[in-house]
Amino acid sequence: MDVRFTCLVFLLFTVVNSKSNNLEITSLHVQSDIRYRFATTLVTSTVANNDNKSVEAKFDVTLPDAAFITEFVMEIDGQLYPGEINEKEKAKKKYETAKKKGQTAGIVSQKPRHTNRFSVDVNVAAESSVTFNLTYQELLERVYGEYEHIIYIDPGQIVEDFKIDVAIHESRDITKVSVPPIRNDIISDNSIDEGKNALVTIDRPTTKSAMIHYAPTIDDQKQQSDQGISGLFVIEYDVERKFDGGEVLVVDGYFVHFFAPSGMKPIPKDILFILDVSGSMTGVKIRQQRDAMDKILQDLNEEDRFNIMEFSSQSKLWQESLVSVNSNTTHNAREFSQKMLASGGTRANDALEKGIQFLNNVELDSQRIKLIVFMTDGRADTSSNIILKNVKTYNTKGITMFSLAFGNNADYTFIKKLAVQNKGIARRIFEDSDSSLQIKGFYDEISSATLQNLTFKYLGKDDEVVENVTRLNFDTFFDGKELIIAGKMSDDNVNEVDLVVTGDGSDGHIELSLDSDVNKGVLELTKPEDFHKITERIWAYLTIKQLLESAIAVDNAEEKIQLNQRALDLSLKYKFVTPLTSMVVTKPDEKDVGSFEENEDALLALSSGSHLTSSSGAHFTSSSGSHLTSSSILPHGQPGIVDFGQPLPFYDLSRGSYSGGAGGDPHFMVRMKGLELPVCFNIKTKNGEILQLLKDPVSGVTINAGVVESTARNDHGDLKTFFGELVLRAPSVEIVVKPSSIYFNGASLSWDDKDVFRMENVAIIVKFVGRHDRTMTIDFGNDIIVTIRRHMKQDTNMALSYLNIYIGKRDRDITICIRGTWRTCTQIDKAVPDYIGQQG
Repeated sequence: MDVRFTCLVFLLFTVVNSKSNNLEITSLHVQSDIRYRFATTLVTSTVANNDNKSVEAKFDVTLPDAAFITEFVMEIDGQLYPGEINEKEKAKKKYETAKKKGQTAGIVSQKPRHTNRFSVDVNVAAESSVTFNLTYQELLERVYGEYEHIIYIDPGQIVEDFKIDVAIHESRDITKVSVPPIRNDIISDNSIDEGKNALVTIDRPTTKSAMIHYAPTIDDQKQQSDQGISGLFVIEYDVERKFDGGEVLVVDGYFVHFFAPSGMKPIPKDILFILDVSGSMTGVKIRQQRDAMDKILQDLNEEDRFNIMEFSSQSKLWQESLVSVNSNTTHNAREFSQKMLASGGTRANDALEKGIQFLNNVELDSQRIKLIVFMTDGRADTSSNIILKNVKTYNTKGITMFSLAFGNNADYTFIKKLAVQNKGIARRIFEDSDSSLQIKGFYDEISSATLQNLTFKYLGKDDEVVENVTRLNFDTFFDGKELIIAGKMSDDNVNEVDLVVTGDGSDGHIELSLDSDVNKGVLELTKPEDFHKITERIWAYLTIKQLLESAIAVDNAEEKIQLNQRALDLSLKYKFVTPLTSMVVTKPDEKDVGSFEENEDALLALSSGSHLTSSSGAHFTSSSGSHLTSSSILPHGQPGIVDFGQPLPFYDLSRGSYSGGAGGDPHFMVRMKGLELPVCFNIKTKNGEILQLLKDPVSGVTINAGVVESTARNDHGDLKTFFGELVLRAPSVEIVVKPSSIYFNGASLSWDDKDVFRMENVAIIVKFVGRHDRTMTIDFGNDIIVTIRRHMKQDTNMALSYLNIYIGKRDRDITICIRGTWRTCTQIDKAVPDYIGQQG
C-alpha cells in the first residue's frame, strides 16, 4: 500500500472563522503561479465588518516548513498599506503599538513550534471593509514520484465570490496533471483512485504548461455544508523523467539544478527499528505502532536485512543479528511486533547506544545502507544534550537516523536534532486515528534509496564556474524524490555549463553528465518581469532553509548565532517571513497620541502619600502609616507611571478562598498581609483595550488581557468592563483563552475536557465549578502557575461572558505590571501563592 503523507510536506491555506458574527468574507481569491516547481501563491480576501465598533478578525494560514510568506498588503478606504519585514520582536512591537491606538493593523508571524502555521490578525474598523493580500512562496517537494500543490480551504462561511486559479509552467513536458475531489483527510492512500473534481477545468495551452480553474457557486458550496467548503484542494503533476543528470535553469547570473533520475534499482538496506514501548504508549498509540509496523514489515525489499529493538526501562532486541527478508522472517517479526506491551520508563539513551553499537558490529559493505528508524512518544529519562553527545561519540560509521516524534508529549526539538545531526529526517506523528498511516507514509518516503554518496560539480572550460552554491554533497537519494541545487555563476558571460554528478548505486559507481546551454531568455509567463529573479529567489530560499537546518544541528553557540544571522540577513534582503522575521502593516496616524513599548522595563516603587481604595470605599494604611486611596493613583484617561516606592507585603491566600465576579469595579485586586480586605486597582478601561498583566523576564512568561464592555453601568454611569480574552505566552508557547474557546499554539482545546493536557512542558487542567463555569489551571513548568475562571453570560446578569485570572508563583518574587493607556507595576512576594487579576 502506497500512503501519501502531506501533513507537513505540502502547502496548506486556512481561513479561520472570525471573532465576530458581523464579519463577512465577501470575496476569496487564490492565485498560484508555479514555475519550475517554485510556487508563488497570492490570497486576496475582502472582509466586511457590519458592526458599529471595531472588531479583530483572526485568520490562520497553514503552511509547511517549506513555505515563506513574502508580502502582506492591506487595502483600506482605497489606499494600499504594504507590510514591512522586521526581526520578529520589532514587528511585534509595531503591531501592538498600532492596535492600542485603535488603528487597523495586521501582523504575520510564524507560531513557535508550529512551523507549518502562520497567523494573521486584522483589526477591522467599524462599518468598513478591509482587503488583505497575502503572498507566499514554496519550492514544491517531489514525493512518491509527483508534485502536489495543496490549498486548504476553510472560510467557515459561504463566500459569494470564491475562486482558485493555478498556472503551471515547466521546462520539460508535463506528463500528468490532475485535481481529485476536495479531500477531508490529510492522509490518503495512493492505491485508491480518487477520481476527478467535477467543478475544475484544466486547460493545456502547451505540453509544458497547464491552467487550472475552480469557482464553486453558492449552491456548490451549500451542497457540502452550511459553512461552505472545507478541505484540501489538491493539484498533482509530474514532468518527463530520464536517467540523466537532470535539468539546469540559468537566468541573470543564478542557476537552479533539478535532479531526479528514474529507472534505478533500490540499494539494499541494513535497517534497525528502535521502538518506544514505555508506559506512555499504553492504549491507542501502542496499537497504532503495531499496525504501522505490520504494514512496513510486509513492504521490506527482499535484498534488505532488518531487526527490531523495543525499549522502555530496558532495551531488547528481537534477534541477536540482522535477518534477511523472506516470508518466514517477516511473519515472525510481525508476530513479535503485535505482542509488544507498553510499560516502564523511556531510557532512550541506552536504546540508541545499543542500537548504534549493534549496526557498527555489522560487517561494512559499501553496497548496503545502514539505517536506524527511531520512534518515541515522550521525553527521555536522560538529558537530550547528553543523548546527542553520546550518539555523536558512538556513531563513527555514519549510520543514518530517521526520527519520529509520536504525539503531543514527544520532545520534537530533540528528535529534530537527532535526525539532522545524523544525516536523517525528522517527522512529528500527530496523535489521531490515522497515526499508523502517518508512520507508514514516512517510511515509504525513505524506503527506496537508489543512490548514495552523491557529489555535484559545475565546470566551465577551465575550472568550476559557480559560487555561493547550496549543498553539493548528499548522502542518499530516494526514488520518487528530487534534489535541488542553486547558486551563482562566477562569470555572467558563461554560455555553457558542464554538469557532472557522481555517486554509488546498487550496481556500483555511476557518473552522470549534462551539457547545459545557459538560457537567458524570458518566457511568456503570468508576470514576465518576475522571471528574471526566479532563480535568484530559489537560491535565496534554499540557502535560508539550509542555514536554519544547520543552526539546529550545531552545538557551538557562536556558530549557531552566525548561521541564524546569515539567515536573517537573507530573509530581510529577499523579504521572506521566516522563523527569524515577521511582517507588520499598519494604517498611519494622522497624529501621534503616544503609547507604551512592549519591552518597557517594569518599575517597582511605593511612595508615601500614594493612595489606593477598596471596593467598599474603606481606607487602608501601609506599614509606613500612609493612607491609600484610589483617587491619587492617576487621573482617568491620562497616560503615566504609578510610583509605589517600596515593595508591598502581600496577604497569604492560604487563609481563605476568594471568588471573583463582582460588578464593574474593582478591576484588579491584590491581597496584602495584615489586611482583611484586598487592595484594589480601580482602572478605567475601554472596550478593545489591551492590558499587560505580567511580563516576567526570568520565566519568559507574559500575560495580556483584552477588555470588553457590557450593557450594565457602574455607580459613575460608565459601562462596566471585563476581561474577554487572555493571551499567555512563554518560550515556544502561546495560549489564547476566551470564554468560548482555548487555543494552544493554534490547536483547539475544550473547556469541557477534563483530561490533563500536556505539551511543551506546560500542563493544563480544567475543573467544573458550575453548570457553565469552569476554572482552568496552567502550570508553565517553571515557577509560574495561572488559574483562569470562566463566567458565562447564562449565569450572570451582565449579558456577556468573561474571565477572571489568578497568577501564582512558587519560589521567588515576581513583578506584576498592569499596562494599558497607563502602566503600574508591583511585586508578588514569594511567600504568597496568588495575585488576583479581575475584570468585573
